[in-house]
Amino acid sequence: MIARRFARLCAPVVGLALGLALTGCSGKAVPYTDPSANGVIGLCSKDGKPISQGKVADVPFVWLSVSSSAAKPPYDAAGRTATLYAYSPRQGYPPQDWLGDQISASSSYSNPAHPTVQATSGDGAVLKDYLKSNPPTWNGLVQLRIYLDSPGESLYNATYPATDIQVKGDTWTVVRGGNVACSSGTAVSP
Repeated sequence: MIARRFARLCAPVVGLALGLALTGCSGKAVPYTDPSANGVIGLCSKDGKPISQGKVADVPFVWLSVSSSAAKPPYDAAGRTATLYAYSPRQGYPPQDWLGDQISASSSYSNPAHPTVQATSGDGAVLKDYLKSNPPTWNGLVQLRIYLDSPGESLYNATYPATDIQVKGDTWTVVRGGNVACSSGTAVSP
């Protein structure tokens, strides 16, 4: 009973007032805020189960990344795509100045209420590769973001769902984020 109450309370944590060092469902503090973050990204395994930890060298890093935030027009139109990015927070710099890179191909997704990114078996160890180029310098933290695109539009990254992971050695753990039903939609990645 207590565990269910705690799980229901964790999702709204990201909505607390800006300026607070927020605590994710793991109970660990994240020492920054991101005013452009709107919603969270649920991470899912290939068998459709929510995951909150894994190995840096896992292939793929995660099978599905599912947004809790709906795509707004015109990014909810036919031909819409979602792409997963990783950013390394830098102490003393705003989130728009953090170094980051695309870590997935763009995925066409079925449900504009929950933009979804689909990995493929051929993606390789994208998190491990990302960390080689962009080692986390602030407590091992990496922020994941989903950006949206639609035919005839530029990439939308003014606001985005975000989930923060912490890398320690060869493992990663979600430290701020939330669960989004892995069955919220489907996606196809080339």
